[in-house]
Amino acid sequence: MSVKTPVCVSCGCFCSSVYKQFGPEIIKLTTCVNCGAVADKYVETEWSIIIIDMFLLRSEAVRHVLFNLDLQAAWKLIILFILCDAYVKTSSSYKSTVKEPMKHEKYINELELNFYLMCIKSFLDYFIFASLVVVVLYHSQVENIERFSSKYLFHSIIIASYGKLFMLPVLVWSKDDYYCETLIILFIFLSQMQVIRVTTKLSSIVTATLLIIISEIVYMILQHVL
Repeated sequence: MSVKTPVCVSCGCFCSSVYKQFGPEIIKLTTCVNCGAVADKYVETEWSIIIIDMFLLRSEAVRHVLFNLDLQAAWKLIILFILCDAYVKTSSSYKSTVKEPMKHEKYINELELNFYLMCIKSFLDYFIFASLVVVVLYHSQVENIERFSSKYLFHSIIIASYGKLFMLPVLVWSKDDYYCETLIILFIFLSQMQVIRVTTKLSSIVTATLLIIISEIVYMILQHVL
């Protein structure tokens, strides 16, 4: 199956096209032959609505972004998420380690060095986690091999990490709010679970179990590496 083949956002079945174009500004949305619903209602939807539905973890919005959009700039999102994650880790580490005042120059130098180290750690965390998820789920998709694509799954892992962006406003407006950080971590986990379910059609229990096991493996690996 071609990687560029769109899917119906309602049922997830592949379809030949999600709309027909009759002119420069005239299009007609097509219906899915499997479920009879509009193949992709988000074609004519504003980006703000799509983003809100992504935050609400709607499977239709996830399918639209993963399967029916061109994600050629996915590597830019990875860089953004790694920088956000590194900033959060740097801030958290200094909250727990810095107990007495330091000279301004020394503080800046140590802060900069620590940020670079956290960038490396965040990259390794991201890369190992995504690789393990792809490898494990690829070998579990024998029955759905035509439906599954490792490229789609990599895009799923990338898109699922948008919850990391919420950590920045938490640091600015609620620096010591443990509950907000916990809720964001939970949201990231749920979003990862949702996009993997959409990509592979695995059950929620199986997907959640795999994510927990893989997260623990990544944590143990990083504990020995860094």
